[in-house]
Amino acid sequence: MSQDQDPQPTGRGQRRTQRAAEARDQRRQAALQAHQRGVVRKAPVAAGLAGAGVVVLVAAAVTAGSLILSSTPQVDGAAVPAALNAVPAQSLCAGPPRLPAGAEEGTDTQFSPVSTSADSGLTSVLLSDLAGRFPGSSLVNLPAGDAGAGEPEELTAPQPEEVQQGTPATSGEDGVPVREATVEDLSSPGGDAGDPTAVTVEPIGGQAAPADAVSLYSASDGDLAGTDASSCGAPAHEHWLAGATTTVGSTAVLVLSNPSASASTVDLSLFGGSGPVEAPGTTGIVLAPGESRSMVLGGLAPDEEHLAVHVTAQGGAVGATVQQHRLFGVTPGGVEIIQPTAAPSQTAVLPGLVVPSASNAEAVTGQDGYEQAGPAVLLAAPTADATAEITVSGPEGPVELPEGGVVDVEAGSTVRFPLDGLDHDIYTVTVTADAPLVAGARGLSGQADGPVDLSSVSAVGPLGLERLVARPSGADANLALYSDAGGAVEITPVLSDGSLGESLVRELGPKSTRAVAFDDLADGDAPEVSAVLLETAEGQVHAGVDVRGEQGISAYPVVPQQQQVSGVPVRVGY
Repeated sequence: MSQDQDPQPTGRGQRRTQRAAEARDQRRQAALQAHQRGVVRKAPVAAGLAGAGVVVLVAAAVTAGSLILSSTPQVDGAAVPAALNAVPAQSLCAGPPRLPAGAEEGTDTQFSPVSTSADSGLTSVLLSDLAGRFPGSSLVNLPAGDAGAGEPEELTAPQPEEVQQGTPATSGEDGVPVREATVEDLSSPGGDAGDPTAVTVEPIGGQAAPADAVSLYSASDGDLAGTDASSCGAPAHEHWLAGATTTVGSTAVLVLSNPSASASTVDLSLFGGSGPVEAPGTTGIVLAPGESRSMVLGGLAPDEEHLAVHVTAQGGAVGATVQQHRLFGVTPGGVEIIQPTAAPSQTAVLPGLVVPSASNAEAVTGQDGYEQAGPAVLLAAPTADATAEITVSGPEGPVELPEGGVVDVEAGSTVRFPLDGLDHDIYTVTVTADAPLVAGARGLSGQADGPVDLSSVSAVGPLGLERLVARPSGADANLALYSDAGGAVEITPVLSDGSLGESLVRELGPKSTRAVAFDDLADGDAPEVSAVLLETAEGQVHAGVDVRGEQGISAYPVVPQQQQVSGVPVRVGY
């Protein structure tokens, strides 16, 4: 888009954007500047004085004809941040579900498509800075094998280095702040092989640009019938995955991806119903730069109703997901991508759990072989015995659980806690325990005597300063917002034409879940809502997204936006 702006906005979308942009972004810039002042306060001065002291002392010793100092120099050894350039942000997107092939030769596997109706896509959303400039962005496939990543596909053109690393813009050339969006809908990401993909977004104005991407899969036939929506998450050196199933009729495939330019060595720790699972081939897994690898978890830990996986990496940061699908006899039992959940903690919050009515859930789970298909909370205690209290909160607050909500988990083991007797609605699950736990949840849709579909819900931390949340194109989706003590969140819709709609504030009662439909955030004649910009106005707010399609349901987490790192600690000394 052109950077030349008329003195007065002429387009309807631009008028909507400018009415809210200035006040909103002034608050954002003030908060960011306050954060930066707290991080770098006095750092340059301390580093400069310490460096100068070392130079003077060494020069004096050389002048005296000796490098042996007569006294120990006084050097400030405190760590101070060394300023670095802003770096591009990466997010990893899971490939569409595929049936594993070649597993009979071991746990390593390749994928093959099986459905005639399968459809997959990826929606990427970027916000401009206040001058209307978009950061450069690209998408690249991460294929199996060590051949490396494919050729990047440009989504938005790169900006010059001085724009990427310069000072943040406060307005356009006419002095009026303008913020716009670009929305890219891509079909069949990952190509014919369904490879994982990585989206890279360059910084702009020395800061990370608000950006998000989400993938969507649906199929009405074949073993992989169902719906899955997955957010694209940042690579990391540690991931926890909860809720994989390796019982008869279930297939769980762990997919590891390395988007970095450095090789990565990955180790896996597995936790099952009877304790830690020891298996060969779980340590020293080497991923070349740009490589993905898939492993059938049933070959490592068979017959586990709930398996938790801890992924650690040395070298390049990696992504990790589990592709899960089931068959109940010959009836499809749903497909889902299990995404990383929050690290072990004594508190976990899981928003966006969708359950059917109690009678419908009972009819499904009452069928032979479907006993474990109902809504449930999935817990793992990696280090110590734990007693957990589970609370399920709907629109009116916590609801009573027939099982009482208290469960014991032995160290190193996993437990499935059923969520029976709930009305059809969107819920938030909270877990509090006396020792660190890993938590996930599973939703359900479908009818008895027909296909069912499952959703996987992850634990998330509270939203930070702001968070852009993409919506999968063409699917019904709802934000699930939760605040333990009550709060409020400002929501700005991002429309498919690149304009920003009117901001609105949603109040949240204590311990209640508020569902906000994406489609309800725009006027009736406005374009589709492709994303929302969330800003916490009061309290601590947790968020997730539930997705509903003709073939089933899904969910994906809204994790806090990673803060742009302003430097690395450097300790001055010798």
